[in-house]
Amino acid sequence: MRIAFSLVFCLLLAVGPLMADNSVNMVAGWDGSNFISSFGVVNTATYGQTITIVTSSVLNSYAFEIGMCGAQVTFRGEVYAWDGVKATGSALWEGPAQTLPNGGYVLVTFYPGITLPPGQYVIFASTSKDQSGAPSSACRYGALPGNGSYSGGQFVYINNGANPALWTTDAWNNISEDLAFQMVLNGQPLGVPLPSSFPLVVFGLIALGVAGRALMPASRS
Repeated sequence: MRIAFSLVFCLLLAVGPLMADNSVNMVAGWDGSNFISSFGVVNTATYGQTITIVTSSVLNSYAFEIGMCGAQVTFRGEVYAWDGVKATGSALWEGPAQTLPNGGYVLVTFYPGITLPPGQYVIFASTSKDQSGAPSSACRYGALPGNGSYSGGQFVYINNGANPALWTTDAWNNISEDLAFQMVLNGQPLGVPLPSSFPLVVFGLIALGVAGRALMPASRS
């Protein structure tokens, strides 16, 4: 019954990734040209995407396609809880300032490495804390038409200029699109719980292996 054991092994390899690192890749569905603008300095300083965490997971990284800036722009990544209309509480993570030159699109990646319990969050980039002395800039974010591409959230923004306090006091705006973003989690994919039948599949595979072993003929000397 080596076939039975081989089948169990192969199927476990197939479902194994569901329990390992997972990613959400909206960049793969982006046409390379559709965009939302204008992000930068002075007014529309904050662009982001709301997300849903289904099971407690480590947020390893997230990334946005940003580019076509009129001038060099400096910004930093932020992660906050989301109450449905605005960021809430204190920053769960804030990244270092980074600079993007004017030019074509770049996949800008942020590395929080924080554990997020189930709930809604907003991941974003903002120039609000780095506008002092910066030239006016207007950048584009790659986006997917319609907000159904990622079911766990959508694109949001706030015209908060150099005032980050407004992130948690004023309602954010939204457009019915999703950003061309990537997300890597150590745990479940965002907004995609394991199917309810998954435990039955695992137990069925184990049972199949046990049954196959029981049916194996005894070895003879």
